[in-house]
Amino acid sequence: MFIHIEIASGQSTGGGQAQLVEGRSFIVRQGEEMEINSYPMDFKDQDLIQTFDKGKVHLTLKGGDEIFLAPKTKILFEEKLEIKGSKRILNRTLKLNGRLLAIIQRSDETPIQIRTPNAIVGVKGTEFVVEFLSKATNVGTLKGTVNLSSLTTGDSIDLEAGTMSSVSASGEVLTPMEFSGELMRDFEFAGESMSEEDAAGKPIDLD
Repeated sequence: MFIHIEIASGQSTGGGQAQLVEGRSFIVRQGEEMEINSYPMDFKDQDLIQTFDKGKVHLTLKGGDEIFLAPKTKILFEEKLEIKGSKRILNRTLKLNGRLLAIIQRSDETPIQIRTPNAIVGVKGTEFVVEFLSKATNVGTLKGTVNLSSLTTGDSIDLEAGTMSSVSASGEVLTPMEFSGELMRDFEFAGESMSEEDAAGKPIDLD
């Protein structure tokens, strides 16, 4: 008999660590603000991570995935441990308002999803940028593939390396175009984790 069980993530050993790169940022846990500094600080399920005007934060998730938060950004981190037969799957969701760059390793045991108020970004193991600004979601892929879908219409599109697209304020998924280096603004601090070309936001040859 196939048994599918979900366990509250408080019983899991997921989460990760947050480290301040510059400026100011906080973790808000059950209404309590905890300032992030240059020493790695644990974060866990249901934590809100917020950066201010000049705040930049580097998150390292369990399993080695990396998330870089730009200034004026909020993410709510959620995770749920799921047991399918003998497999333990740690589903992770980042609810984003602002901008992030992600470097994700493909893993069936630690899937990750980015959600904005109007879109879902499904991650297949990749490097990409997501931003939710002016009621629109913009996604650009540096390596690998991501799936961008509209919460309003249900339409979706796969974005290969070197392309970007948006879900407009009205919920429309726009036609993909060439990745813009403008998406890389504020993410120069991610350079050590990326290739020089990607970190510089140089155009990628699509041929």
